[in-house]
Amino acid sequence: MGSSYAYPVLETSDPVEALAAAGRLMELAVSGPGILLAGEVLVHTAESARRIAGVLPLGSVFRSGGDDRPVWTAQDALPRDLEALEAMLPATAELPEDVPVGTFEAALVAGAGPAPGWLYWELPGWPAMPGREVEVQYCGAQLCLNSRDLRLDRPATGHMLYVCTRQDDHERAGWLAARAGLRLIGPASPSI
Repeated sequence: MGSSYAYPVLETSDPVEALAAAGRLMELAVSGPGILLAGEVLVHTAESARRIAGVLPLGSVFRSGGDDRPVWTAQDALPRDLEALEAMLPATAELPEDVPVGTFEAALVAGAGPAPGWLYWELPGWPAMPGREVEVQYCGAQLCLNSRDLRLDRPATGHMLYVCTRQDDHERAGWLAARAGLRLIGPASPSI
């Protein structure tokens, strides 16, 4: 995402509340080319892998084997044998690139259970605000499930929602949060 920075605007134990707040942020976006969606869920158990595979959109994959030698497995090709499935874990379930927004996010949030994950909506732009023009770069919303930061390797209880803007646009992040009924609750960090 280049110079995109994520400003935390909501911490909650309720994933439904977090997803609804993300929707309010997205409603603020300017019109333009479609919203792009990306996401991952880290799975450690066979039960979690099967549950997540059942709610992911077609074309999703599971990446296992570490960063140096990744192995990609299509969701519909996951081993049916419990031992074989457990042997490929942990794995990261990844969304395909052409997922229509609004078609599965609620099912994924519910299906993630305790697994850490994230959804990122890249938006066409943020609206003009007093003293600032429309912004069309580095605009997005990110929801971290079972995590308080942007990394999947540090799971936690609770979920964190971020508004994403340019690194130096703290004022716009606060303004957007307020318009969505939220507020900045911590410092920014680099986005995905």
